Amino acid sequence: MVLMLTNKDIDSLIDIGDTIEALEGAFGELGRGEATSRPRTLSYSPLGPDDYYLFSCMDSSLPGQGVHMIRMTSDHVLQTSHEGIPRRDKLGKAPGGKFCGLILMFSLETLEPLAIFQDALLNRLMVGATTALGTKYMARAGSTKMGLLGSGWLAHTQVTAHCAILPIETIKVYSPHKENREALCSNLQGQVDAKLIPVDTREEAMEDYDILATATNSYDPVFDGNLLKPGHHVAMAGAKSECDVATYERSAVVGAQATDLATFWHPPESAPLEKGWGQIWQPEWNHKLRTLGKMVAGIEKGRDSEEDITFFGGGPSHGLGIQYAAGVTAYRRAKEQGIGYEIPTELFLEDFHP
Repeated sequence: MVLMLTNKDIDSLIDIGDTIEALEGAFGELGRGEATSRPRTLSYSPLGPDDYYLFSCMDSSLPGQGVHMIRMTSDHVLQTSHEGIPRRDKLGKAPGGKFCGLILMFSLETLEPLAIFQDALLNRLMVGATTALGTKYMARAGSTKMGLLGSGWLAHTQVTAHCAILPIETIKVYSPHKENREALCSNLQGQVDAKLIPVDTREEAMEDYDILATATNSYDPVFDGNLLKPGHHVAMAGAKSECDVATYERSAVVGAQATDLATFWHPPESAPLEKGWGQIWQPEWNHKLRTLGKMVAGIEKGRDSEEDITFFGGGPSHGLGIQYAAGVTAYRRAKEQGIGYEIPTELFLEDFHP
């Protein structure tokens, strides 16, 4: 039987700690050359000015777990702006005002599908876990103070993942919407040991910190990289455009999920702004680039000195299928606990080869 797990099911089965553990193992496999991971592919179909249908996918094999996973999203995206800053919003245009994103997991041995996951919660967990793992291997030892720019869906796991992996004591949170940053701090304060402080300006969030985390949907830089000081670490979870050229140039080490570029497909005259994210990366920065997998595997170091400015989330990568490895944990626990919806495997198999 193929097991279907909803976001609600997944929320009852795994947490950020489980996700960090699964991803650290998966990235270690990738760094040692034992796993395969294909970068993201994005296909844009214009629906109107700054209005697109977007289908994206990425996949990965995890031989250590005996599975192959692929994530697919069917989205309606709108390029907008807030206070003059370009941004991208996903619209709930599926029936009932909902969204559509799925992760499929296959057996490497029997080829059959094992599970289908709704993707939103796994995606939220993996973004925070990946970024926090980058911080674990790249930030200075003893880092306890964090600034956070952003208060939306992904900002939640920037907080919980960093607090799960490091002894964070204070987090100053800034976003343009006062009610959003205050709500984030209020909602998470009882879940982490760190003190969460909503602040009125990004400059306040960038006062006296060890780690600067970002989690926005902005197409423009959300801070000035010239303000970074020796020893600081930047943990970027949102778009490549969140950080400016100065951040890349001043960073001694730039960490990435991988060195592979995402591929964008669209009609010639309808290139989305998102395509520019990958164009930020310049070949002259290649010597700074180190991958999380090789850091986890002990092949590369996350920093060379206490004075280095380090930056995770840069580089050419736009995400990897391997980042959904926590789905394996959710699947196994669901089977043990009898959670989820079962679909006959026979419906997915055929008598003739494709």
